[in-house]
Amino acid sequence: MSYQTGPSPLSPSDRPLDYWLSPELAAVTPAGARSRLREIAGARGSYMGAWAAGVGIGTVLVLMGVLLAVRLGTFVLLPSLSLPGAALAVLCGVFYARVRDRLPRTDRALVNRGPGNLRGALSFVAFILIVFIGLFAFTAKPSTWQDPGVLLTLAMVLAFVVCLLVGAIIVPATIMGRSRESLRRKAATDPRFRALLEQDLVTWRDPYGNAGYGPL
Repeated sequence: MSYQTGPSPLSPSDRPLDYWLSPELAAVTPAGARSRLREIAGARGSYMGAWAAGVGIGTVLVLMGVLLAVRLGTFVLLPSLSLPGAALAVLCGVFYARVRDRLPRTDRALVNRGPGNLRGALSFVAFILIVFIGLFAFTAKPSTWQDPGVLLTLAMVLAFVVCLLVGAIIVPATIMGRSRESLRRKAATDPRFRALLEQDLVTWRDPYGNAGYGPL
């Protein structure tokens, strides 16, 4: 007696990497569907966003030190702010370059408590600025608005807050929100990174179910 069995499901390595990376496949797949490429893109975007935030904060500290030195007419505060800021920016920049060029560990992805895309980041930043400006407007005395020195200080504080929010929230959220497009572009332009994906495609198997390697 013979038995007829259906075709066995394809393993990830039965399809080429370009198939899994294709935008057409991603377009016809639900956005929330799980895949290895999407896990890689999400983890890579989270790490890149975290290190980019460090670069942004360090840069803001450098700028703040320079502005305070100019505003106060003394360079006493310049080393205490700009030197740690420069060190932080350089260190985070090194780690940003490393995680950008390597496959991340998807079993140890960062937990993101902030916005995960540009639209959410802009809404969050706008809310913070409205609250900040509103509190000052309601608590400031009428004479405050006639003092040029106070207004200049307020403008500097507001500029610092805006720069900090851009570096610590908007930039990381934008990176995370575009993590899939970033991974596709990296695979298309960096042969070494593409080779890492090709090797991962050959060796990876879903340990929890039957998820495919893609789509992205």
